[in-house]
Amino acid sequence: MLTFLIPLNSQVSTAQKLDPNMSLENADTDGIRWFDPRKAPFELSGFEWIKEEGVYRRLPVHPDWEIRDAVDQLANHTAGGQIRFNSDCKRIVIKVELREKSGMYHMPATGQSGFDLYIKEDGDQRYLRTARFSVDSIWYQAELFTSDDKKMRAFTLNFPLYNGVNSVWIGVDKEATVKAPPAFDQAGKIVVYGTSITQGGCVGRPGMAYTNILSRLLDMQFVNLGFSGNGRGEPALAHLITQISETRCIILDYEANAGTSIKESLGPFVDILREKHPYIPILIMSKIRYADTREGSTQYLKWMQLRDFQRELVNERRSAGDKQIHFLDGSTILGENYDECTVDGVHPNDLGSMLIADALQPVIEYILSNHPVSSR
Repeated sequence: MLTFLIPLNSQVSTAQKLDPNMSLENADTDGIRWFDPRKAPFELSGFEWIKEEGVYRRLPVHPDWEIRDAVDQLANHTAGGQIRFNSDCKRIVIKVELREKSGMYHMPATGQSGFDLYIKEDGDQRYLRTARFSVDSIWYQAELFTSDDKKMRAFTLNFPLYNGVNSVWIGVDKEATVKAPPAFDQAGKIVVYGTSITQGGCVGRPGMAYTNILSRLLDMQFVNLGFSGNGRGEPALAHLITQISETRCIILDYEANAGTSIKESLGPFVDILREKHPYIPILIMSKIRYADTREGSTQYLKWMQLRDFQRELVNERRSAGDKQIHFLDGSTILGENYDECTVDGVHPNDLGSMLIADALQPVIEYILSNHPVSSR
């Protein structure tokens, strides 16, 4: 097994010197047994082509349809990926090799490049810890769980949102048993195609991306196909979405990148999905409100026009007989305090992401209840 020599920060901040809760230390790996999560009993979600290609990637390495270079690169970002397993371990340590160093001015490294851990003992998943690591390196190892109590628990690790992962190893104490996780409560998958907002920009840690929040709330697999700055509704992406198995619902949330071109792309995009999946529900969600979108401004009026276009497209298709296409008005999701819900006026902070998930949850539940698995 390759042993990483993990460098700590070359420059330590005052807070790291004075506050032990902010310090960095390499995890102790004595007595740890390492596992490759691509192998049983671990279960991965969010990487639809990994069984064939073995790569932590959100699209095929060699897709059947040509995709733009920017989308190809962003597909290496592991947003929405999850590792699930059960164990009676007393410790969990991870060993990670990233594709690149962290360095976004408006997104914490914990969200860009970190893993976070959720634990389920009795009832819902609860957040436990986020990896601590140096932003100066592409390698890190971090301890995410310690306990004196040896009992079986369910664990979920969320992958970094804005970085690629070359390798990740899961370490537990040598005496621990590792088993396959329980099945999700809800069968099938929700596929979400969109922009940086879908990808998780710019929340504080991976578990706060709205697709990951919804995965916990609904206890269901989500496939995150948000491509930062590049959710433009290209036909190739629609074709690739149709290759994903066991899809229960497809959410389209790409107005923020497409702008007025959504008037040309949305109809053909839906047509491609419908050609392969005539009955799978499609939910079109219009753009959330940005901080500088003041009522009555030219920007506001253009935003309302694009919202109305998407709603009218849905209404027209429903009138023509497609009762499995739906619309969600994104303009109201962030509420009266919309200007406090982003890190930069555009990208949701943790509050904004939670509000998006809260708005989507009842809509998805309604759609799924009216389109059970047996009706596909």
